[in-house]
Amino acid sequence: MISRPLYLCGGLQSSGSTLVSWCFLQRADMDGVLDARFDTLPQMPADLSCSLAWCKFTIACFRFSEVMEYLQDEGWEVRPLLVVRDVRSVFNSLITKSYGRNGITADDPPIRLRLNRFLEDWTEFRRRGWPIFRFEDLAADPVMPLRRACEQFGLPYENAMASWPKSRDQIADARYGNERFLNSRGATLQETVVPSLIQVKTSCIPHDDLAWMESRFAEMNRVMGYPRHVAAEALPSPARAVPRFENTRRCERLRRKNRLSQSVQKWANTMLRLLPRRTPVAKAGPAQSKKALQAVRAQ
Repeated sequence: MISRPLYLCGGLQSSGSTLVSWCFLQRADMDGVLDARFDTLPQMPADLSCSLAWCKFTIACFRFSEVMEYLQDEGWEVRPLLVVRDVRSVFNSLITKSYGRNGITADDPPIRLRLNRFLEDWTEFRRRGWPIFRFEDLAADPVMPLRRACEQFGLPYENAMASWPKSRDQIADARYGNERFLNSRGATLQETVVPSLIQVKTSCIPHDDLAWMESRFAEMNRVMGYPRHVAAEALPSPARAVPRFENTRRCERLRRKNRLSQSVQKWANTMLRLLPRRTPVAKAGPAQSKKALQAVRAQ
């Protein structure tokens, strides 16, 4: 099997990784997946219009290392990039999103578990010296982080990464992605990036979750230049976002199935009441049955 280079980008949901992916897919020499589904392993399009392949996914159900190994088994020569954003900003946004279901199933895992998977990947990236893209750096100078990432990949920077000449339908697979970004983005990177990217908001983070993140991610926050502590803005209760089965898509499917079954049963009962009733046939008693049997034998 002949290996082909694949530029693989990963990051947490609500980390800004779709914006980074959009920038790279604007290159004239690159095509691929804008944003793969988070609950299935990425599937690369069979025919790409450019020489360089790109794929972005979000770390939720799978770690970066797991997706990377899978794609390597498929014959790709993976070149990794990790998008990092202050996890407090990620949590504050993710807990309000439809895809941020704080569940207990494999396809909707707890948010804390998703963050732990990301931390393990970040640790591995640091150990191996792989490229790490700090999302907040876009607020200070939108182009410089992209230039630095290209240099780490060994690629020349292209102005198209900031001017955005391609439309969504010019990307091989742009079915998924952050809808808020796709619907509200400006015409260029400069028009899209806003200074509020560097603001860490905690209005939707329960106090226990905030304390857990600041303890669990203390080393990452120090290395990445994030503040050690951010004041809590949420109400004291609930103290923690508790993962529940009721938050999952699997639970929703079971509820729909049960509602359908109940509707079908109700319809069947109604139809039975509307059907004309037959006159019940009297059952033969023991004596009558005995006479009938004797008559058959006599024939």
